[in-house]
Amino acid sequence: MIFNVAQLMKEPVGSGASYEDDIAEEQVQLDKDLTIVGPITGHARMRRVNQGLLIDGWVDLTLGLECARCLKHFEQPEHVTFEERFNPTVDVVTGTPLPPIEEDDVFPIDEHHQVDLTEAIRQAVLLAIPMVPLCKEDCAGLCAQCGHDLNLGPCDCKPEIDDRLNVLKQLLQNE
Repeated sequence: MIFNVAQLMKEPVGSGASYEDDIAEEQVQLDKDLTIVGPITGHARMRRVNQGLLIDGWVDLTLGLECARCLKHFEQPEHVTFEERFNPTVDVVTGTPLPPIEEDDVFPIDEHHQVDLTEAIRQAVLLAIPMVPLCKEDCAGLCAQCGHDLNLGPCDCKPEIDDRLNVLKQLLQNE
């Protein structure tokens, strides 16, 4: 997901200069804890702004996740949008180094005038992952006593009775 933006960086600010390209990556490892199944496809639009570039776009990918209720692995397609600023580290005309970027939310354009969208897309994908991934909306989960997958049917366990409710049981028997 690397693009050469030297020509775009030479354009004057406010000229409406932009560059669009498709994203197609077969095998990408965005994060060690993130499983991507299949290719990543998408589109990116790069526009010249005052300090550097504003890049926005989207990617489609399939994530391999684990259900929070039944612990089964499943695949979930995602459509993730992103928009990030990229500032140069080297002047495109003279080749002299520029002062370091002091903002946390800005990505660098390297000394070869290339933009790598991998980190921006990784962050957008991590934000798109649900906090509680479920294989299906009505996942029944696992039995708390025997661990049986309740999506396959009920188990033979008898429901646990909270010991604190025994007092109520005795009151019912006295009447």
